[in-house]
Amino acid sequence: MKIEANDKDLRDVFKLGYFKIPRFQRPYSWEKDEVENFWDDITKNTSPEYFIGSMVVYQDNKPYFGIVDGQQRLTTITLILSAIRDAFIKLGEQDLALGVHQYVEQPNIDNINEFVLHSETSFPYLQNHIQSYSEQKIDLDVGTEETKLKNAYQIITTNLEKYSGCGFLQSGQLELVPSESSPITRLKTLRDKVLSLKLVFIQLDNEDDAYLIFETLNARGRDLKSSDLVKNLLLKTIKNTNVNIDTPKEAWVNLVNKFDDIGEIDAVDNFILHYWISKHSYCSEKELFSKVKEYVQCKDTAQNLLADFNFYGLLYCKMLNPDFFTWDKNRGTKIVKSSLLTLNRFKVKQQSSFVLALLASYEKKIITLNNLQNALQKIEHFHFIFNAITSQRSSGHIVTTYSKNAVLLSNAKDANAANKVIKELLESLAKKLPHYEEFEVKFMELMFTKSRSKDRNVIKYCLSRLMPDTSACLDINYDSLTIEHLISQSDNNRDIEEIGSIGNLLLVDQITNSEILKNKAITEKLNHLKAENYPLEQSFIPESFSGTSEDIEQRAKNIARHLFQKSQI
Repeated sequence: MKIEANDKDLRDVFKLGYFKIPRFQRPYSWEKDEVENFWDDITKNTSPEYFIGSMVVYQDNKPYFGIVDGQQRLTTITLILSAIRDAFIKLGEQDLALGVHQYVEQPNIDNINEFVLHSETSFPYLQNHIQSYSEQKIDLDVGTEETKLKNAYQIITTNLEKYSGCGFLQSGQLELVPSESSPITRLKTLRDKVLSLKLVFIQLDNEDDAYLIFETLNARGRDLKSSDLVKNLLLKTIKNTNVNIDTPKEAWVNLVNKFDDIGEIDAVDNFILHYWISKHSYCSEKELFSKVKEYVQCKDTAQNLLADFNFYGLLYCKMLNPDFFTWDKNRGTKIVKSSLLTLNRFKVKQQSSFVLALLASYEKKIITLNNLQNALQKIEHFHFIFNAITSQRSSGHIVTTYSKNAVLLSNAKDANAANKVIKELLESLAKKLPHYEEFEVKFMELMFTKSRSKDRNVIKYCLSRLMPDTSACLDINYDSLTIEHLISQSDNNRDIEEIGSIGNLLLVDQITNSEILKNKAITEKLNHLKAENYPLEQSFIPESFSGTSEDIEQRAKNIARHLFQKSQI
C-alpha cells in the first residue's frame, strides 16, 4: 500500500480536481453542535495556518478522487463557501460570487461544469439546492441526510449574516465604498480564512486500499488525531537503520504502552498537547500538529522529540494515575502524590503543563522535593478555591499563564532560575483568587445527602483538611473514609438542606459510620466520638454543639473561614 501525505491548504485541495463521496461512506450526519463548533473554530481563529485535521483520499481516474476520511468537514466547508457566494449575490457582487463559486463548481477538460464535491448519497439535493449558482427549484423529496444538509446550511447562513452584517441589507441594495467593517470586506476576509485552512492530505493508490483504511478508521470510531499524525511524522522522519529492529517504532509503542498500562490509552493526545505547551509554546489542539511539524525539520529533532515523549510520558502517567505507581514513604513524596490525586478529583486540567514541568525539573534534580511539594500544594489550594468551590471561568488566561511559566521552568538551568519562575507563577495565581465573601457564599451551598451527592469528593476533601496534621491527607486513607451526618438523614423533623450541609458532616471510617453511630441521636454520636479521642475541636465541633440550625450554620462558616485562610498562596 502506497500512502502519500502532504500539508495543503483548502485553496490547493479544491484545485486538485473533483472529489466523490462514495456509497461506502457514511452520509452527512453533522448536527447543530458540530456545525456551530466548526463555524466558531473558523471564524474565531487568528492563526494564518489553522489546522483542521486530515483528509484521506484515493486516486480514481485523474483528476477524480474518492474520499475515505474527511467528508463531513469537506461537505461543511462546501456549505460555507456556497453561503458566502450566495451572500455576495445578495449584495450584487457577481464577480466576487463567481470567484468563490469556482471552488464549488468548475469546468472539466471538456469545458462542462462539474461540482468539485459530489455526493452519491445526497444526490441531487446537495447539488441542486446548495451547490448550484442559481437554484433550479426541482421538486425533491427531503430525507434524513437532506434534512441535515438543509439545517446545516440554514445555521451557516444565519451565522454568516450576523458575522458580515449582510442580513441587514435588502436584496439588490448596494453598499457605498467598502470599509473594513462592511459586509463585503468581512465576507472576503472569511472567504480567505476558509481557503487558507490547513490539513494533511493523505493520498492512497486505489479503492481497495481505501476500503481497508476506511474500515480501520471506522473500527476506531474517530478521525485521525494529533497523535496519529505526529507518529507518522516522526516515523517518516527517523529512517530505520536495522532490518530486524525498528527502533523508532518501538519507542512509540513504548510510549503508548505507558498509557495502556494505567488504563488511559486515549490520553496520548492530551499528553502531547500538554507536553508541547509545557516545553515549547502555547497552542490550541487544532494548531498542535502544525507546530510539531514546523519543529521536526530533521532526523535529530525528531529523535529528540521521541525521546522527550518517553521521558515526559512517564511523568504524565504519574499525574493521571498516581495510585498506579510506587512512591517513597517519606512525607514530602506523600504530599506530592496527595496533591496530584486531589487535582484529579477536582477534575481540572488547566495546571497540567506546569505540573508536568515541575515533575520534570525534580527528576532532572533542578528543584528539590521541598520545592516540588510546596508548589504542588499551593496549586492544589488555588484550584480548591478557584474551581472546586467558586467555579470561576478563566477564559483561557489561566491555561496560558501556566503554559508561559512552564516553558520558562523547562528552560531553567539551575535552582535559582527555577525557583524564580515558580515564585512568579504563584504570585500570578494569588492575584486571581476570589474574595472571601464569594468563597463563603459558594461554600455554604455544599451539600451531601442520599439524593444529592455531586459535592461528595469536595466535601471529603474539605473535612479531611480539618484532621490533625492532614493538610495533605497523610494520616488517613482518603478512599476508605465515609461522610457521617451528625443529625441523621432519617430525621424527618429537620430540613434536608440543613442535614446535608457541611456544617452537619464529618469523616469517619466505614465501621464507625454503619455499625456504631448508625441513626443514633447526636448526643450519643458526639459522646462516642469524644470517648474515641476524635478531634472534635479541630473539626469545629465545640462542647456546646447540639446540632441546632444555628450550630450547623456557624460551624459551616467556621470551616469556610479556616480553609480559605489555609489555602492562601
